[in-house]
Amino acid sequence: MSSLTRREALKTLLTALAIPIASQAEWAFAESSLPQIAGQLYFLKPTDADYAQRRQIFNKRIGLMPRLIAVCLSDKGVQTAIQYAAANNLPVSVKSGGHCFEGYSLNNNGLLIDLSLLKSFKYATTDKSFTTRPGAKLGDVYAYLAQFKRLIPAGSCAGVGVAGLTLGGGYGFFARQLGLTCDSLTRVKLVDGQGKLLDSKDNAELLWACKGGNNGSLGIVTELQFKTHPTPANFTHYRFKYRSLTANKVSALAERWFSLMPNLPTTCYSSWVLGPTQLTILITDMAERSSPPLQTILRQLGKDASTVQGAQKDEFLRGIQRFRGGTEPMYFKNVSAGYYNSYTDIKAVLPSLFMQMQASPLKQNLLQINTLGGAIRDGFRADSAAYPHRNYAYLGEFQVYYQRSSDTAKAEFFVNQVQQQLTQAGIKAHYANYPDIGLKNWPQAYYADSYPRLQALKRKLDPNNLIQHPQSIRS
Repeated sequence: MSSLTRREALKTLLTALAIPIASQAEWAFAESSLPQIAGQLYFLKPTDADYAQRRQIFNKRIGLMPRLIAVCLSDKGVQTAIQYAAANNLPVSVKSGGHCFEGYSLNNNGLLIDLSLLKSFKYATTDKSFTTRPGAKLGDVYAYLAQFKRLIPAGSCAGVGVAGLTLGGGYGFFARQLGLTCDSLTRVKLVDGQGKLLDSKDNAELLWACKGGNNGSLGIVTELQFKTHPTPANFTHYRFKYRSLTANKVSALAERWFSLMPNLPTTCYSSWVLGPTQLTILITDMAERSSPPLQTILRQLGKDASTVQGAQKDEFLRGIQRFRGGTEPMYFKNVSAGYYNSYTDIKAVLPSLFMQMQASPLKQNLLQINTLGGAIRDGFRADSAAYPHRNYAYLGEFQVYYQRSSDTAKAEFFVNQVQQQLTQAGIKAHYANYPDIGLKNWPQAYYADSYPRLQALKRKLDPNNLIQHPQSIRS
């Protein structure tokens, strides 16, 4: 797109918004020309008082510094920000919840579009739909919908933005019964890389792409609509802890857990969480009463556990809030540890991985494996969403937490070693919401057969690759 074309497009937009038109020289990058449009957007420079707060994301490890932050308060504000970025050749990143593991909601010397103040939402009693702006946090959404005894299927981390969660897929306690978060998405509005406001009701391809394939790649989503589901009356969870671990014992415990999970009721979810000194197995259940298959699983898991926490039964919202997680920024290096079909996929690498976890000076390290399957696999057509990994039964995540910025290099080196081991073991499919900047074949790993279709849409929506990060869709 030529500079004249960008100028004309921006002039048309600002005329429509009744904003005075600056000269071409003024719209070229200059601090004095930044539009501050009441009720729509305002810009922040690194020297401004609020810049540090707006730049801050959940992962303190990421130190990227945008040249400008556009704090957007409306769809038109997002359009103006995109047009300004295009006129000044500034790459665009987008931040709503700011929880991306690799900090892809930031960039260096570009424009950050901050949507965190676009956070209103509303439940419609007529059709039981829920409409939200992208800045809404999951904890607030759960609390709001609970008063209507409704939910959208998602995870538990209260500080995660609903938009980012959905646009990468989204799974959690309810996914085996109700599907992924993106499977309940029914409509989106999006500002593309040319500043046009689009609605998926006029373009079904937008909705398909936003179900697992549009985190910071194709456009800036400004509104999402979901179908909602009834909340269960209760939320019950069980915990089993195992200590005095050896590599052989870890392998035996993993083999048993994997062998039991195919019989896990779809009302249930389980995670297998291994640390250097302790294994924790969590099971949650949304059913009113535990079923015979679940009781069998619980008995098997309790046989040689160091600690058994029996049924902790809460009303729905209280149960979810027990798992809300931290909300303050912290140092960490977390990545996808891959999708698995069965224990066989990780059997060979698990003993050496555990010994590496024990030997690491960074003792806050975890391998977490979560159950998928159920409605994720069987409840939706494969071509209903860009999310490509429905047939896998498990998803792994490797996590390292630390307290000092000086340990960042150690954490990154450690995680890279672990990922290399997993790759050598043949684990190649990964979850886009758990990105790893070191993955070499990330398009196939995250998107598989959906990637060419996403590329074609990228060419239409953002032909100049304005909206980008290191692993955004390439046209």
